[in-house]
Amino acid sequence: MASNDLMKNFILLIFVLLLFSCKKEEKTYSVIYKIIEKSSSSPSYIARYTLPDGSTQSLTSSKEMWISEKIVDYKANSFISLSVEGSGGGEYDMYIYINGTLAKTRPASDGFGAQTLEMQITN
Repeated sequence: MASNDLMKNFILLIFVLLLFSCKKEEKTYSVIYKIIEKSSSSPSYIARYTLPDGSTQSLTSSKEMWISEKIVDYKANSFISLSVEGSGGGEYDMYIYINGTLAKTRPASDGFGAQTLEMQITN
């Protein structure tokens, strides 16, 4: 009888050790930002977007459509944002894609300062 209890305790100990020794990798996310300029005047605009470390990247464009490269290693609960600020009567659609799926979109216009699309990545 004591041998069975010893064996059960040994198996339980092995199970607990395996359970705690397995590191769970934190899930990461990829993000793509996109701006489509819809007016006929093709104004230049400044796009700003959030990087995985929380910093912000800026660029100036006058293209009808600007798409960021796929940016990886965002963590759950990361705050992300995309803003556009134009100078010349522009009309824009802003998009945020998470893991290739459209997560949020909104229209924006010049004349109101920077227009921002923001969200938090959730599990």
